[in-house]
Amino acid sequence: MPRITSEHWPALSHSRGHLWGDRPSVPRRAGLGRSETAWLIAGLVAVGVGYLAWSYLGPDIRRYQKLHSM
Repeated sequence: MPRITSEHWPALSHSRGHLWGDRPSVPRRAGLGRSETAWLIAGLVAVGVGYLAWSYLGPDIRRYQKLHSM
């Protein structure tokens, strides 16, 4: 397989009919990306776990605070 050297590079770019600066930009996708969706799901899980912890441990914590303040 022949090597592409720097002297052949300009000929290759012109043979394709465009220069590197003429390439169109890639459009961004609309909507949430993977990382934003992952953060949203992680936040909802954290809120759910916090709610469950408060509903199970909340009465005991309030009782302990009453006893501690006496």
